[in-house]
Amino acid sequence: MKLIIKNTIGLLLALILVIGFSGCATKAKPGQTTAFVDGGAMQNNPLLPFHKVWVDPEFDKFQYKKLYVEDVNTQYMVGLTDWEKGMREDEIKADVRQVALYTRDAVKKAFREDPEQQLKIVDVLSKDPGTLILEIAITEVVPSKVALNVLGYAPFGIGMGIKLIRKMADDVSTVSIEARIRDAATGKIVAMLSDRNAQQTTVVSAKDLSWYSHVHGIIDNWALKLVKVANRKPGETVKDTSSFTLKPW
Repeated sequence: MKLIIKNTIGLLLALILVIGFSGCATKAKPGQTTAFVDGGAMQNNPLLPFHKVWVDPEFDKFQYKKLYVEDVNTQYMVGLTDWEKGMREDEIKADVRQVALYTRDAVKKAFREDPEQQLKIVDVLSKDPGTLILEIAITEVVPSKVALNVLGYAPFGIGMGIKLIRKMADDVSTVSIEARIRDAATGKIVAMLSDRNAQQTTVVSAKDLSWYSHVHGIIDNWALKLVKVANRKPGETVKDTSSFTLKPW
């Protein structure tokens, strides 16, 4: 009997790994573009790790040395899902503010810790011609479903089965972000992007047990992508973040 249980659990683990690794090449589906950016002007660029981008042909990023990050805009958030309305309605606004603050801090942190320092973060906005302004809008946040995640770690393979069902149903945390980049001296928009990312797949994750841990992880990875794009050399491809991780936290 013990051998049967052991083999069953082993098979379920193998299936989860297969599903997880098969998802490594799959990016979250694009989110709905809002009026924060000009969706008609943007298109996919295989060299960049975002769903859609637009860059002014005259924009030369190497002329800029400073970056100011505006407060994150949350006015374009899409409608809440049914489960959010039922379970988190009284806390949604506070949650959104927290995620917005986290996003701004994460982007500033990523650039400050970048060893190349192509763009130096400044905390006071000026009209210095060597400064760029990054304007970010969060348009969708789908946090973890904690109760269901806890069931995912139930004994005797029950939890494993739930994890399989969730993964097959694409039941994961997602974040949709849009951004505009302006020349601080002229106020002109020189680049735009839209992107939607899902949590990284893992077999066992401590992040499953809190509402916004996966969301924070998505934002951290997105901030690192911005840094890589800022440091990108002409013609270089910046790969997207892997959708699988072995880190449980």
